[in-house]
Amino acid sequence: MLFYQPTTTPCQHRSLDHSMLCPLCREDLPGFAYFQEHPQNKILLSLLLRAFQDAYETRGEAIEREERHSRFDTPIFVCQLSFPGMPTLLHFFEPRYRLMLRRCLDGPSPTFGMIMPPRAAPMPGHGTTAGSEFGTMLEIRSVQMLPDGRSMVETWGTHRFRILESGSLDGYMIGRVERIDDYEDDLGEWAGEYEEAQVPSTSSSHAPVIAWRSPSSVILTRTLPNVPPTSSSSYSVRSSASNSTQRSLTTTALMAACHSFLSQLRAGTAPWVVQRLNHTYGPQPPDSDPGAFSFWMGMVLPIEEHEKAKLLPVKSARLRLRMVVGWIEQLNSNWWFSSGCVVL
Repeated sequence: MLFYQPTTTPCQHRSLDHSMLCPLCREDLPGFAYFQEHPQNKILLSLLLRAFQDAYETRGEAIEREERHSRFDTPIFVCQLSFPGMPTLLHFFEPRYRLMLRRCLDGPSPTFGMIMPPRAAPMPGHGTTAGSEFGTMLEIRSVQMLPDGRSMVETWGTHRFRILESGSLDGYMIGRVERIDDYEDDLGEWAGEYEEAQVPSTSSSHAPVIAWRSPSSVILTRTLPNVPPTSSSSYSVRSSASNSTQRSLTTTALMAACHSFLSQLRAGTAPWVVQRLNHTYGPQPPDSDPGAFSFWMGMVLPIEEHEKAKLLPVKSARLRLRMVVGWIEQLNSNWWFSSGCVVL
């Protein structure tokens, strides 16, 4: 971008705000406080005003907009999906994100948010930005600075968030966010967001069906595990809060279905694949923490990332496990998965 209120480094070269080294002689640059207090380079400023007056004014207006967004105190990295309680290794190479990383490291809390990029194809009723308002806060654990300015950054997911407002600062996204936590009661306010019922039937071969509403208002219907599917799966499920025939799987039963899938996955893959899963997504959380376990299970499933991202807004661990079990059943119904062909 065009220089604005340019300053000069102690080595008498022009400064570049994307590296701790001078772009010409590679001398170490001082901290941000030096450039905030240092006078502007009058010669450069006069050249900018004479040769690029309109562009300089436009640059100033853009900076004013960024200052108006100063209440947005959360830097946001648009990159990939991440969940709380999991490690994520990131490669910073774009100048805007290298600058963002430097500012995060200079701040009192070395954290930033990460969201997925917009969809390539629009989602019906939601466009291409469906789900991109939810993300995960990442804590910076270690940084390996490379000689050319790139960085390898190890992070750890701490909690989820939703973007309330967003703006930009020096090319990267910043926002005002709210934290998302699970309800203590894993049904909580979600009790009205899902319904479950036994399909009326005179035959015991009819499979019970669960339907729940995801935060994106998409109804997902799945057959309960360990029950052979029949033609009754086409029956509609009606809402009835007082229906005495409502049935639900316990959290323990849902986790048992997940463990069965993991055993199937381990039995059908090479040992190095299992090791890679543990290294990439961290150790498997204990059954005593169903919230963390639901995210871990969602991450290891070989399904599309935007589908996995539907777990982020859900504030009930049990409902997330239901979604995971539904994906497992869908995988088991696909010939390529049941035949042992899995790409990780």
